[in-house]
Amino acid sequence: MAGPWLVGLIVALVLAAVLTPVVRAGAARIGLVDLPEQRRVHDKPVPTAGGLAIFIAFWLAVAAAGGLADPTTVGILIGSVLLAALCLVDDIYHLSPAPRFLGQIIVALIALQWGVRVEGLTNPLALFGGSSYLALGAWAGPLTVLWIVFMTNAINWIDGLDGLAAGVCVLCAGTLAVMALSMGMSQVGVLGAAAAGACLGFLPYNFNPARIFMGDTGAMFLGYLLACVSVTGAFKSTAALAVFVPMLVLGVPIYDALSTTIRRAVNGKPIYNADRTHLHHRLLARGLSQKQTVLLIYGLTAALCGAALWLWLR
Repeated sequence: MAGPWLVGLIVALVLAAVLTPVVRAGAARIGLVDLPEQRRVHDKPVPTAGGLAIFIAFWLAVAAAGGLADPTTVGILIGSVLLAALCLVDDIYHLSPAPRFLGQIIVALIALQWGVRVEGLTNPLALFGGSSYLALGAWAGPLTVLWIVFMTNAINWIDGLDGLAAGVCVLCAGTLAVMALSMGMSQVGVLGAAAAGACLGFLPYNFNPARIFMGDTGAMFLGYLLACVSVTGAFKSTAALAVFVPMLVLGVPIYDALSTTIRRAVNGKPIYNADRTHLHHRLLARGLSQKQTVLLIYGLTAALCGAALWLWLR
């Protein structure tokens, strides 16, 4: 019998592949499209909110794999439903940063309440003396919420080229699933595998030239999900590299978010103001095509994920 993670992967992939054209048709019918503008790189209207297909496919797959019996997974589900509702409203009405940020904090607090929490971190410097475990104490809650909100936005920020966020998330989610399964954490493995499957099913419609975008509904959901999966999986390990390996897996979106935030702060601009300073924009400015940029970032992500797995499994 197939393991639950394989059930989650296959069901999510098939459902996303089936649901995405349906969502695309519905979005086009009601005028839910992303229009060309100066900051965008597409030159014609493209239906958006394709993340709804990813969202539905993911959770139906997790249910099919028996994942909803886990209380923490139920908490992640509750938070993701609220986040998806917020993002759908944002895709339609283009909310200001304040309600978006507040909603992300509320969703992160829900996940925290249901068990998504980094209680402590393994100290990689313990080989040179000192405690091997750093208990976070009162900082556990705030740092967990900060991590979830940060990753929610990090994935949303790299969703700027056809197929970029979906492909990066396939690699990151799949790697986190392998790590979780290697620790015997089958439930976390199901979440990672289902996320990878849902993105794989969506990717053929989203790769250049994209026929549909995932919108905030997909990008923020995937960022939130990857943050929760890393907290409930790899960060729970007692391995000496447990602090660094999940961050290595998510290295590309982390680098992009940090470098963009720092650049905006140095230039005296609000960090929430959209611009063309992200990694993919800078690569385009160097003369790469959309496809070349996306494939290069896929390669960077794959290399980081491969290095992380080597460190993890050796």
